[in-house]
Amino acid sequence: MNELETAIHAARDAGELLMDYFGRVRPEYKEDTSIVTKADIMAEEKIKSILQKEFPGYGFIGEESGRDETESEYIWTVDPLDGTTNYTMQNPLFDVSIALTFKGEPILGVVYYPFRDELFYAEKGRGAFLNNMRISVSEADFDESILTFCNNRDTVSRKRMTRIFSRIKPVNNKLRQLGAGGLELAFVASGRTGAFFVVGSNSWDVSAGDILVREAGGTVTDFDGNPYSIDSKDFLASNGRIHDRLLGLIQEAEETGTGKWGEP
Repeated sequence: MNELETAIHAARDAGELLMDYFGRVRPEYKEDTSIVTKADIMAEEKIKSILQKEFPGYGFIGEESGRDETESEYIWTVDPLDGTTNYTMQNPLFDVSIALTFKGEPILGVVYYPFRDELFYAEKGRGAFLNNMRISVSEADFDESILTFCNNRDTVSRKRMTRIFSRIKPVNNKLRQLGAGGLELAFVASGRTGAFFVVGSNSWDVSAGDILVREAGGTVTDFDGNPYSIDSKDFLASNGRIHDRLLGLIQEAEETGTGKWGEP
């Protein structure tokens, strides 16, 4: 199998495991207060074994197991259960996200939405697809676009997001938090939403969705307008048409502290 076939195989197997355990696991809490379940750990072990069997020399970054040190410039970046809080609530908005990066840039991405058996995937230069049908970002303007967001759990990220939220919400009332970043990026890539942004991003949350959006015709940057890499601290993906407007609002909030809450 090539890299894409292997990633799809791993994502589908992990998704099947997640569905088997859906409604049957109890949440536990990590040191950063984030939730983990037996299903997260088992799914990551399954994915890692499949990827490393086919490509033993590639590096690996997993949300649950951390980073394997390697000299390879190819690194798998994996979130085995993106949307764990949703999952423990029996909310169906969760996914499996697998990306392959080269020199820090995502070159392949798979997001599997097991509850609807929707497989989103993309490779650099080859387009983005949903269940073998090509997808593209929406053509909606800013006022028409649904925007979704998330933030890291640390105090600084929460305060920053509060300022950004209070700047954007008055000018776009379609601002939502869905709780599954990979899936939210797949929604941008397929035209279901207009943008997704993250304060304090983790590579496993957004790497697969990054290439999905770019290959679907969208735009992805950090909050300074630079191209995303796995070392980026913040993340913005959009249909492209609304990118500058949304980036400007985010930068205004960051520079001026606009908003009633979250002042440092």
